[in-house]
Amino acid sequence: MPAALATLAPRWDTRDMGSTTTDRATFFDGLAAEFLQHYRTGPRFVAVTGVPGADLPAAADALADALRAAGQQAERAHAAAGVQADDLRAGVVTPFRSAAPDAVLVVDGPGLLDAGLRGFWNFSVWIEHDPERDADWSFVATGRKDPLGAPREVASVLFDDADPDRPRRLFADSC
Repeated sequence: MPAALATLAPRWDTRDMGSTTTDRATFFDGLAAEFLQHYRTGPRFVAVTGVPGADLPAAADALADALRAAGQQAERAHAAAGVQADDLRAGVVTPFRSAAPDAVLVVDGPGLLDAGLRGFWNFSVWIEHDPERDADWSFVATGRKDPLGAPREVASVLFDDADPDRPRRLFADSC
């Protein structure tokens, strides 16, 4: 192996990768770091949505707190079920851009990754809530097709909040 590549080897060594389950604070700190790796400045928008039964407001609050702890100005908003794109733009996005030109707005609500709303978000979180889910779950492993389709498929991050103290990151891709 060339010397330049040898220095990268420990980075790709998966033997030391821990569980996808971690304590709540560490999980959301990591989520904030992942977001900030790609979106450092400007008005930024994060959607937190998921299945019925998932605690969307609690997750959005925890992510906003982690962003604040990372030195970001983070604001919170809630979008009602069935919100229309024009209403979201006029009532939430435009006022936020005007008032906080270098901050993060974390919005929770159902349906935020539906086709008409996807373009608003720099980053999105999809939350599952399934206490019976196996630790090695994925649609690839189960051989099933995702019944929800696109909303789950377009999320930046998926996790299960069945144990709110120990959220579990999910991976629904085939990589």
